[in-house]
Amino acid sequence: MTSECDVNENINAENTIKIVKQCIDSELAKLKIRKDKILEDRRYFNDYFNELKDDEKKDLLDSELIETNSYAYSLQLLSRLGKQLKEPYFAGFVFCEDGQEPERYYISIHTLRDPGSGAIVTTDWRAPVASMYYESEPGRAYFTAPSGKIEGELSGKRRYAFKDGKLIKYSDIGMPSDDELLYEALSRNSDAHMRTILQTLQKEQYKIVKDYIEGVSVIRGCAGSGKSSVALHKAAYVLYTFREKLKEGSITVISPNSVFSEYISSVLPDLGEENAEQLLPEDVIGQAVSEIEDFGFKDRIYQQERILNGSDEGGVIKRNADFKAGMRFRDIVCDYVRRLKTDIFRAEDLYLDEDMTVKVDAELLKDLFYSRFSDVPVMGRTYEMAKYIAQEHKIRSADLIEKLRLELNYMMVSLSVPALYQMMYSEYPDIADHAPGEIFWEDACAVAILYNELYEPESKSRNFYLIADEAQDFTPIYLELLKRVYRGSNMLFVGDVDQRVFGNNGDFVADIKKIIRRRPFRLYELGTNYRSTKQISDYASAYTGADMSAGCVRIGSEPVEIKCENVKSAARAASEYILKMADEGYENMAVICKSAAEARRFESEMHIPYSVSSKLRIRVLPLYLAKGLEYDCAVIWDMPDELMYTACTRAMHELLVIKNNAI
Repeated sequence: MTSECDVNENINAENTIKIVKQCIDSELAKLKIRKDKILEDRRYFNDYFNELKDDEKKDLLDSELIETNSYAYSLQLLSRLGKQLKEPYFAGFVFCEDGQEPERYYISIHTLRDPGSGAIVTTDWRAPVASMYYESEPGRAYFTAPSGKIEGELSGKRRYAFKDGKLIKYSDIGMPSDDELLYEALSRNSDAHMRTILQTLQKEQYKIVKDYIEGVSVIRGCAGSGKSSVALHKAAYVLYTFREKLKEGSITVISPNSVFSEYISSVLPDLGEENAEQLLPEDVIGQAVSEIEDFGFKDRIYQQERILNGSDEGGVIKRNADFKAGMRFRDIVCDYVRRLKTDIFRAEDLYLDEDMTVKVDAELLKDLFYSRFSDVPVMGRTYEMAKYIAQEHKIRSADLIEKLRLELNYMMVSLSVPALYQMMYSEYPDIADHAPGEIFWEDACAVAILYNELYEPESKSRNFYLIADEAQDFTPIYLELLKRVYRGSNMLFVGDVDQRVFGNNGDFVADIKKIIRRRPFRLYELGTNYRSTKQISDYASAYTGADMSAGCVRIGSEPVEIKCENVKSAARAASEYILKMADEGYENMAVICKSAAEARRFESEMHIPYSVSSKLRIRVLPLYLAKGLEYDCAVIWDMPDELMYTACTRAMHELLVIKNNAI
């Protein structure tokens, strides 16, 4: 039931806004004091630098670091308080703990305290008591606090709606899934950024958010089931729950591409958190090979464009990509690593004088390399061996020790990891025809694994939690790299096998279980499509052979399918459709093509008056950049059948499919 706001609710909303403003004023005052203190310390440091003792310099620098961190925290807090000025809270309830007086709780993005009394005004959505909003019907209820199970009576559950800081209505609800509330939220136009789903987080979604994080977890679900949103809400939950032990960069989120990364950019701040590292899949590889001189690789997008735009002569790139996206390639690379660790050093007698009368036998060198210094990274052992031999033979000259190291290096198969990777194809003759000319994505993964195992650079083991989206496109060799780079991290993977865009043709869940091999392993299934209408989902699922419409929440118009002879006529039809959708009130629209080259051609032929386009958000982009995103309306042009499900389910409300009649 939706009610006009009663007097008490209006008074509470106004009081909360006043407290938010007081907190803002207080934090602004602190910000000024901290800024003045930082500037004062810097002036003093510069003016008296030559007169200060070393310990005094250190104290000043330490003090400035503390003040700078406090300044940054104040900026983050002001950002949250600014959001609370518009929406101070979104839900509330009354809970009467057994034997105590009833207490009303208001739920928001973070805990707000009255600066005068210290009383809690709003409660963070991740606090234990807030779980009753997501998990419990009115009546007997409980929540689990650090002190144990707290039981009592739950009543007065409400969802509040604010507009620019003014309470406009509230809804009495049983659960966040109540039809009126959920349908209203899902029927809204899409945004340029992913929305938080705090108000409508469903019970099964909330369970994933607050469930254990140890080991490896996978969220598998259909398009529009909220997989990505739930994963980001879990990141915010982890940052809150483990805030005492986490440091900046302790959570890493891998986004599939820069467009998606921009799309989710506001989610964590809107959930009350900012301290998460955000990387692209290519960034992980780039960091892993950053110490290899003059080594570069072509990313997945370049590879995909070469395959799709007709510049893959003889299909060589696709054939190699298909092979290297399989489990066998990963198995060969892992086997090759094991071989190298037992055979990379080919020992020979080492002579210590020009007359060749004093030598170190090859057998001793072999024992030193593979046994005595086995705890040293493979590529660092010759240095340790040179020092050991020098000590045994009382050689003190640094130049002679360096000469020994170089002589020992000559006994290595190679010190160049890229060269060792190329040699792999002669070690396994049956894959020789897949030896790379250009170094693509999977090749770089293999080189990164070799480097990681042979040089053992500082690992990412300090990382507490890794979240990886669109994991259905992760090939086994990339999963192997993640396992080695993020050794020791807890991991959450998110994906849908029916939304593959790149080369992974396996079962990504089975691949993760086999490769990561971290326990416990948890699989969560999300089967309700909250994004697309039933009609769009029915149309899209016909391309997968599976019925995916049972879990749809909304109904709408049937998708429109037409045929055009060429890009020019298709672009004309798309332009007319977009203008029609704009008249119907939609603002965020996309034209999705199979490649970037095709998207550029299509966009050059579109004609939408600036007076209209300036008021809309229209993107013409390839599918691999559109995946994971959502739009009010979508136009699909000349898409291969195997990619249609992914393409069509980008649309929330309306869909136009243009087939290429020339094919």
